[in-house]
Amino acid sequence: MIRLLKIELNKMLYSKVFWIIIGLYVLLIVPIAFQLEDMIGGFSMSTNTNGQEASQPSMGSMLVSGNSIYKFPAVWHYISYLASWFKLLLAIILIINVTNEYSYKTLRQNIIDGMSKWEVIWAKELVIVLLSLFTFLIVIILSLILGINSDDVSIFNGFSIVFAYLFSLLFYLNFAYFLCSWLKRSGFVIGILFLYTLVIENLISFKLPESISQYLPMNLIDSMVPNPVSRLLGQDVVYDFSITYIGVSIVYIALFIALNHWMLKKGHAGK
Repeated sequence: MIRLLKIELNKMLYSKVFWIIIGLYVLLIVPIAFQLEDMIGGFSMSTNTNGQEASQPSMGSMLVSGNSIYKFPAVWHYISYLASWFKLLLAIILIINVTNEYSYKTLRQNIIDGMSKWEVIWAKELVIVLLSLFTFLIVIILSLILGINSDDVSIFNGFSIVFAYLFSLLFYLNFAYFLCSWLKRSGFVIGILFLYTLVIENLISFKLPESISQYLPMNLIDSMVPNPVSRLLGQDVVYDFSITYIGVSIVYIALFIALNHWMLKKGHAGK
């Protein structure tokens, strides 16, 4: 496992694309996190002046009244949700890492040189874990820096949402890895991943009963880290990190890994 980790780290750390995307990720998420409350309040007040009933409190007014998004435990949820918006950037790092091996035939050469098909897969799973842990730490650091503990609430109250985000990201990146193994071209993978997330699954969900559509990949991810903004209007926001959702996610991940191995076994690496 250490040998596989060293191989993948060498590939990433000497890649300019990796550092560019990681830098872009940090440069986007950090300033937005610091300005998130102002952005939510500004958008809300703009909406209110364009026709919202005066008797209904806006999110902006709720923020002004002291219901800050940076208070514990809410800050864990807001920063986790913000990070979820940038998961495509992390997926692009993985996509380039995987598809380059198909483009430059290094994957086939690794197998010829004696690397087993399972070692190929576990090497990429290590990349997925590293990327997920990186953004997991970013969420924790930003939440601790921005968090306000004015109500004497334990700072670890609500921390489970961060684990829900970590798990949802592992799921998302494994889905991206499966697309890489199937399509093998970075442009195709990014396009399909983007379309599936925004369009295709929504169309499928429209045709299915909710009892089934809630277990589709992106719906599952959204349920684990839902939009927290309605908290500002006093509405309950429930994130589902239940045993059922964890179990279904693990089944999906296992299925993606099994399909990746099946494609390697069928000689997909050499096509």
